[in-house]
Amino acid sequence: MRRRPHSLHAVRAHALQRPREPQRARDVPRERLPRASLTHSRRRQRRRASQFVVARVVVVALALVARERGRRRLALEAPAKEGPWTLQDAVGAPDWFEVSGQFRARFESLSERFKAIQDDGSGQIFVLRTLLAMTLKDEFLSLTTELEDSRAYGYPDDELLSTGQVNAVELLQAYVAANFTDTFTGDDEMRVKVGRQTMDMGSRRFVARNRYRNTINTFLGANARWESNTGSAVEAFFTHPTVRLPGFGDQAALRSNEIQFDKEYAENKFWGLFGSHEEVVENVNAELYYYGLDRADVFNLAVADRELHTFGSRWYRPTAAGEPFWEIEYAYQFGESRSTKAASNTTDLDHSAYLLHVSGGYAFDHSSALKVEGMFDIATGDSNPNDGQNNRFDSLFGVPRFEFGPTGIFRAFTRANIISPGLRLTGNVVDDWQVQLTQRPYYLESKTDAWTTTGFRDDTGSSGRHVADVTEIRVRKPLLNGGARFEFGGAYLAMKQFADNVGDGRDSIYTYAQISFNF
Repeated sequence: MRRRPHSLHAVRAHALQRPREPQRARDVPRERLPRASLTHSRRRQRRRASQFVVARVVVVALALVARERGRRRLALEAPAKEGPWTLQDAVGAPDWFEVSGQFRARFESLSERFKAIQDDGSGQIFVLRTLLAMTLKDEFLSLTTELEDSRAYGYPDDELLSTGQVNAVELLQAYVAANFTDTFTGDDEMRVKVGRQTMDMGSRRFVARNRYRNTINTFLGANARWESNTGSAVEAFFTHPTVRLPGFGDQAALRSNEIQFDKEYAENKFWGLFGSHEEVVENVNAELYYYGLDRADVFNLAVADRELHTFGSRWYRPTAAGEPFWEIEYAYQFGESRSTKAASNTTDLDHSAYLLHVSGGYAFDHSSALKVEGMFDIATGDSNPNDGQNNRFDSLFGVPRFEFGPTGIFRAFTRANIISPGLRLTGNVVDDWQVQLTQRPYYLESKTDAWTTTGFRDDTGSSGRHVADVTEIRVRKPLLNGGARFEFGGAYLAMKQFADNVGDGRDSIYTYAQISFNF
């Protein structure tokens, strides 16, 4: 059933009752747990947290022992080499066996929570992510497995966790790869992967392995990539997106970091074709792509049914010291979709939407590595909720972090119903401390569509377009010869006309501190 437009007062009242929208699962009823269940859950969570902390201490201790043994062995066999410590060197693994990983810890804090389903006040969260990858290989075949353990602690009891924060002990990747040489042109390579895998493509606006978010997108299927020595590449894939478990509706399991193995469903399909070529003209690279997505609300999955086809192209001049750089990307999207994720919604709407990104700047040839960049993004929203069409752009499995600020418990904007210019400065200061400053105002592309990440909407369009201005700072410092990195930063969300009229209009501050170790 198609939703009727409501008055602004009705929107405000309804917004306070709406369930929190997880990253890809909205419209799930918000249920409060009984106090006894919460007490039991807290005890269970503390017990499991203690066990998990002990386990991590044991792992770190064993790693330190292995590191010391590796140091002594290398000191006897050869002069110490410069560079970060690796588990590969520490265990003395042979060439046919590769092992690597990452441990990351981050603390986040958000004052004046600004989403429709959030309570007033501040919120904090502590998230941990551990990755461990192993590969057995020869010249032709390889077998790769990667484990992910993503956990969250300390989030307020009156707020809802999502699978964007929690995915405990999961098989992130498990695939077999075959490598071919001289397949077509006599000087080319092709790699075919079959199994569960992560993917990065092009600008990462539509297909990406998550960096900042605590959990990572993964897919089950087949992927083939061909490359030539002339700079051409073609990649094709057919997959089933992995559904992270426990789901958003099981808050007790999420809060206790319960281990439930993720699943794929045959009804959900994601496929595509991606081509690229370097130096189409001097210093200019080009990409051309098509992505198909067919997702259904099966087995009580809270997703909006949609069958979308996305065609796009990207042209860019890479960043180089002492030279200008620029990028233009355009994508058009069509098909059928539903306006909500409610299982009762069975009305298919014609889908038509687009995205445009334009950026450019200059990288100075200086020890500071100063880079100045201007940006402009537009992603369409639904222009009329009653016309039988859906014009809101769907960013598929892309990530917004590198353009629209931190995600985590902040995640103020994504590539849907926005118009946003911006200015960014990046450079190194004393002792390799890299600082990035970004200033962006955000406007609604359609005044009658929602500020999509918050749930606020004015169907009448009388609340204006200007949502907020965001000032972001990010500071990074490499440690241990590049084997670790310390990072901190934050964002100031200054509410403007739309947020003042539809939301509570209170400015919000997000801060975080993070340390990661690669081994």
